[in-house]
Order: sequence, then structure tokens, then C-alpha cells
Amino acid sequence: MVKSCSIGVLDSGLGGVSVLKSLIKLMPNEDIIYVGDTKNIPYGGRTKEEIRKLALRIVEFLILNKCKMIVVACNTASIAALDYLQENCNIPIVGIIDAGVEIVLEGGYKEVSILCTPFTAKSGDHKKKIHKKDKKIKVNVVGCELLCPMIEKGWETIKNRDDILDEYMSHVSKDSEALLLACTHYPFIKDEIGKKFSGEIIVPSDECVREVYRTLRENNLLNEKKKKGTVEFYVTGEVDSFKEKAEKFLKQKNINVYKIDL
Repeated sequence: MVKSCSIGVLDSGLGGVSVLKSLIKLMPNEDIIYVGDTKNIPYGGRTKEEIRKLALRIVEFLILNKCKMIVVACNTASIAALDYLQENCNIPIVGIIDAGVEIVLEGGYKEVSILCTPFTAKSGDHKKKIHKKDKKIKVNVVGCELLCPMIEKGWETIKNRDDILDEYMSHVSKDSEALLLACTHYPFIKDEIGKKFSGEIIVPSDECVREVYRTLRENNLLNEKKKKGTVEFYVTGEVDSFKEKAEKFLKQKNINVYKIDL
């Protein structure tokens, strides 16, 4: 693998664009290939075996397109498939779970809440990893079945979105000093969530990208070119809606999005 190869980013759909945004900011000279599995979203209600198969297909596509490392920019896929992917692929692959955990551990909090998909909530991974290093931190996990597909469909188009968000936020402990957004879709509605939570809101994207940088540096794979890198977008489902939302979040126009069958 050579330094000029691309970084691959995979997600169940639109959510990983929040990680991509941080990636572009920290490493603007890197070329990136983004794949959103919009045909099979949401991952949060699927089995571990299903998620592994879906993620492996994307990873194989990214490797065929000469990616030097891959970011699993999806909490659900990171829990279900990261170890499996790392064992079956010969390039560096990082997930996003540890990034969120590290921010919580470094924050000095006594109590935190976590918003995530049902799969992530059921796994208990965040709580286990936090308590492995600090059992004193109280962790409250809230699984949100509807938020990811609502954001993917178009948050502003959902008439009862505020009521649904209120219901999930009602399960967030009032004593929580911080709220970890443990689904990469949730930063798209960070402002709305912030209106319903008085503490700190944790978005782990930047910390995840710092791990990507460290991994590339340790493997001598940082791109040394001076010019701005390129970003290619691929989706397995509908193109136009993804393009519109990605452009809005990235504050860019005329991004190229291609449909692929995996």
C-alpha cells in the first residue's frame, strides 16, 4: 500500500458524513472514498451476522478501489463488525466506539448518558468499555429506534419529529453532565438535541479522525501531496436525497454521488 492511496469511509447511510467532515478538516490533502449503504439502512435493527456481511461487502469494494485504510464511521457497524473486519483484512481499519469512550473518560464526569441505536444499546459496549477503566462513572444508555431513519429520510420532513425526540430525551438522566451522541447520524440534529439537554454534548468524530491520523502516521501512510484531496461518494440506494443532505451538512455544492450494487 502506498501513501497516495485513498482513505475509505463506510456507514449505513448519511451518518458517516459527520466523520468525513472532520476528516477533511484535519487532513485536507487526503483522497477519500465514502460509501453509504443507503439501501440497507438502518443497521440498528439488524443482527450481528447481517451487519458483518454488509460491512464486509463495502470493505471489499474499498480495498478493490485501492484504499490504504478504512474508517468504520458507524457505531452499530463498529460494534458488530470491527473485530471481524480487522481479522479478515490486511489494511488498517478503525471504528468510532473507542473515540467516544475516550472523551467520556477524559471529561471527569460522574454521570453521562448515551444516545444510540437499539443494537448499540443492547450490546452495552460503551458502558463496558467505560467501566473497564472507571467503574465510578454512572452510564445511562438510551436506544433510539426511529432517529436514524428519520434523519436519513429528511429530519425536517417529519411532522412529529419534536414529539419523538422529546420521548427519547425523557429517558436521559437529569443528572447527566454529558450526552454522548453514539450514532454518527445524530450530529445532523445536534442543535435540536441541544435544546433539550443542558449539559455538554459529545460528538466523537474529531477524536475518531485523530485516531485515523495516528494510524496513518504509525504506518507511514500519510499522503505527502500539497494539493487538496478529492472525495468520491458512493451509495447503494437513492442518489439525489443523499446528495442534497450531504451537500447541506458539508456546506458544499455539486458533490458527485454514484450508485453502486454490492
